[in-house]
Amino acid sequence: MTLENSLKSFILDQRLKGNTDNTIKGYQRFINLFITWLAERNITFISDITLHHVREYQLYITDKPAERRGGERLTRRSIQTYMRHIKVFLAYCHSEEFISEPFHLKIKTPKAERPVIEILTDDEIDIIINTFSKSETGLRNRAIVSLLFDCGLRLSEVSGIKITDINFEKGYLKVFGKGLKERIVPLGLKVRRFMLAYVHKRRIADVGDDNVYFFLSQARKPITSHCIGSLMQRLKKRTGIIRLHAHLFRHTFATNFLVHGLGDVYELSRILGHSEIRVTEMYLQLASYYTIIEKRKRVSYMDTRA
Repeated sequence: MTLENSLKSFILDQRLKGNTDNTIKGYQRFINLFITWLAERNITFISDITLHHVREYQLYITDKPAERRGGERLTRRSIQTYMRHIKVFLAYCHSEEFISEPFHLKIKTPKAERPVIEILTDDEIDIIINTFSKSETGLRNRAIVSLLFDCGLRLSEVSGIKITDINFEKGYLKVFGKGLKERIVPLGLKVRRFMLAYVHKRRIADVGDDNVYFFLSQARKPITSHCIGSLMQRLKKRTGIIRLHAHLFRHTFATNFLVHGLGDVYELSRILGHSEIRVTEMYLQLASYYTIIEKRKRVSYMDTRA
């Protein structure tokens, strides 16, 4: 079977499993890069791939400058992402007997760096929240940012919120996350107030229509993840907070949730929609750093010296 046909078979299998379009696009992107590299070496059939080819490719992307990093090499985390997609693809090909050897089990990826995340400070959060106007668009954007701070939602989850997903009275939101998994997320009083301010400005008529999305663009269509991402870039310029990016809101929420004792790591995992607790546990260490910093504001060892 050709590489192209094996990829088509794999993508079909992913669709039958019910994986999201974003997940499938990710597989197509990373596997196509691998197939292009193989084609340049005159390899066109899936059965001709060996473990040596896979290792050569990993060495290639390790040394290859990243297109979006100004000529710098890919990070170890990026290399992990590349190879993880290829490993899943090769595992599928072996299960379907397109390849005879299970060499996907021998693929080794480097340990990824885990940089300490500098979350947004209380002052920076206030600057961001107070930067919006009282127009419909301004109130919409303030409500979006507040949701990110208060619930740690992903951009795709915010864009997918419908009016009927929100219970303002009881203070919770129904969210559809990765893998079409549904969960319930609590809403604070302040974020509910900001969301209701947007509702009144927008004058939503039919709140019983399941197809009415909560956040609309100026063209009166559901706002997209890309649109919210563009908002983050504008906020970066407007506030001068250079490290600002979309996922930093999620990191800030999760860390503060633990620092301020709003719940334990298991509750946080459910709110964030993580399928594995180990993904959430990274915030335990991050929260401990910020707890230490708060204590050091009171007194340090040298301050106790005469």
